[in-house]
Amino acid sequence: MVTRQLDKLSKLLKNTALNAFVGWTMVLFLALLGMGNFIYGRFIWTILIAFVISIIIIPAIRMHKLSVMPSWYFVFLTILPIVGSSTAWYFFSTSIPFYFSVATIALLVAAEINWFTSVKMTDKFAILLVVVTTLAISGLWHLIEWLLDIYLGTSYLLSGLSPDAINDAVMYQFIYAMVSGVAAGTLFGWYLRSAKNSNLVDVPTHMSVETDDYVKHRPPAPIRRLLGISSEKQVTAARMMQGGLVLLLLFGIFRKDLSTTVNSTTGLILTFVPHIITRKYHIKQDTGLVLWLTLAVFLHTIGTFEFYDYIDNWDHVTHALSASVVAAAGYTLIRAIDIYVDEIYIPPGMLFIFILIFVLSMGVVWEIIEFLSDELTSTLGFDAILAQHGIGDTMLDLMFDLFGAVLAATWGTAYLSDISYKLAAKFDEMGKLKK
Repeated sequence: MVTRQLDKLSKLLKNTALNAFVGWTMVLFLALLGMGNFIYGRFIWTILIAFVISIIIIPAIRMHKLSVMPSWYFVFLTILPIVGSSTAWYFFSTSIPFYFSVATIALLVAAEINWFTSVKMTDKFAILLVVVTTLAISGLWHLIEWLLDIYLGTSYLLSGLSPDAINDAVMYQFIYAMVSGVAAGTLFGWYLRSAKNSNLVDVPTHMSVETDDYVKHRPPAPIRRLLGISSEKQVTAARMMQGGLVLLLLFGIFRKDLSTTVNSTTGLILTFVPHIITRKYHIKQDTGLVLWLTLAVFLHTIGTFEFYDYIDNWDHVTHALSASVVAAAGYTLIRAIDIYVDEIYIPPGMLFIFILIFVLSMGVVWEIIEFLSDELTSTLGFDAILAQHGIGDTMLDLMFDLFGAVLAATWGTAYLSDISYKLAAKFDEMGKLKK
């Protein structure tokens, strides 16, 4: 499949003397700031500034035109919070401007990947990537800080406050990231739709050819043995776990236990999602995938009943398993879009990275939901439906989220490609019906 360069993302670039002058002036100032940070030993900020500079000037270098630069206001959005934070001149009351900078960098990176690599994406796909990347970067940034504090004795997060207080502060950072990502995505989408098409920079088209990289690989022997259970036994196991969820629901209602009632009800509904998809869209689900989803839901639900409090690491096991389900869903959907939309092409290696970003962002969203649920039930005087247990628990959750994502993204081609093709065919069928 051959794709063509879309024009909308090219609206991010300008080829005028005034824009080039303003853009290069800001780059020069940022470079001087990077040198100052290096001299004073702020090496993390030095590396970050060097990365941002490279993202800004890549179009000029690749196109051999110093006058080609991102529009100056994108450069401004990118560098302003970095200038403030790297100089310890904190002129913002929240970190929202910083996450706007992250979103802008993500947009420029997505556009440059689209222009200069075999990856092809539409403007809408790029905007979606901006939102999830902003969330993922927030999660990864705090996870790295926590790991540095634990293993190198730094004090980025663990600064003497209680684990709960630190966790609350991080949750607010996650909320700022979510608000900023959605707001930035909305703003960028409006810009790409409304900006004039005149004087567009002619970005050379990088031709992408669909290959047979997405081949089915046999899973390793231990997994083959595990999945050697017959389809009938897998269905029976799934039904037994659904029965267990029904019993937990009845128990929760009888004991007036809000947490058990809500979690078992939600879990039970989720286990019927594959059946609903099969019945409504005629996309038959593999029994192993159904068992996979049901097991993740069942273990989480019984965890909220008793196991989270009395069995160490139960929470982390369920996070890894749930993350693998989310990764599987993300892989299936993104791959189906890749198959269906001619203007999108994502090679396997890049899809692996996209899945990790997607799952980490969903992990951040889940932590926000847990935090807000905990706060709401505490305010109303109820027992927590979804509880958090300090910063260490949150960071370990994110680590196991990544572990589950790696598992699903690694073996996605082995188990999920068929469903992706069926889903793409359904997209095609629905598209024809609308015409």
